[in-house]
Amino acid sequence: MTRKGPGNPGGVPRWVGRGPGNPRGVPRWVGAWRGVGLGRLLGFPVRLDLSWFAGLAVLVLLSRELWAPAVAGPAAVGLSAVFAVAFFGCVLVHELAHALAARAVGVPTAEIRLFIFGGVARITSEPADPGAEVLVAMAGPLASVVLAGLADLASWTLPGPGGDLLALLFLGNLVVAGFNLLPGFPLDGGRVARALVWHLTGRRLLATRVTALLGRALAVTLVLGGAAAALWQQTPRWLPQVVLGLFLWQAAADGERSAARAQLLAGRAERG
Repeated sequence: MTRKGPGNPGGVPRWVGRGPGNPRGVPRWVGAWRGVGLGRLLGFPVRLDLSWFAGLAVLVLLSRELWAPAVAGPAAVGLSAVFAVAFFGCVLVHELAHALAARAVGVPTAEIRLFIFGGVARITSEPADPGAEVLVAMAGPLASVVLAGLADLASWTLPGPGGDLLALLFLGNLVVAGFNLLPGFPLDGGRVARALVWHLTGRRLLATRVTALLGRALAVTLVLGGAAAALWQQTPRWLPQVVLGLFLWQAAADGERSAARAQLLAGRAERG
């Protein structure tokens, strides 16, 4: 899908880079394939990236031992599959909250896409001011905290494996909210930090560069920590953390480059 206009004069696909074409700062490989369309939710197109299926399989493999000794064998795999689908459903709600907040401040969302590391609401332009940026960024973590609370309440009323599954969804949503609130761009917390620096300095590009640096520092921590844990424990269980760190590094780099490109285009438009 392409769209021409002041922010995208060449009709570049919306999932290439960041800024006018992809302000969420997602690495270029995410969305390189169209994936599987799931229709619309509250007016927003929803799509599964092909990498999502790998993420589903990894989550099932990592969680299948959590049900022992009450559940084992094929039943444990089936319960893990239900948990994985429910978890990604919660991620979808997280991204839907971003999209609804963006709509409220006048920023359209091209689509919501789920992929191997979660999801992204593909807004088509930047919020106009720091306050709008904070509103859009915080909507997702707040939704995840609400889902965590609901799952926790429900887990106390449902005995057995069903209650255990809800308890895991409680923890999973807290992890999603907590990780996204870390102050590294382009995570939600990084976008809040960017809004704060933007508000204090009046310079969005400088704010992007500062918080992208924090995002890279977080990425290095994830890569080194995951690699060290994998070597120390002699298990590949920590390798997804390494890949996540590499993903975050690329996302921060793409976000910074595209913010610079957006400012350059804006300057040309003012002169022209």
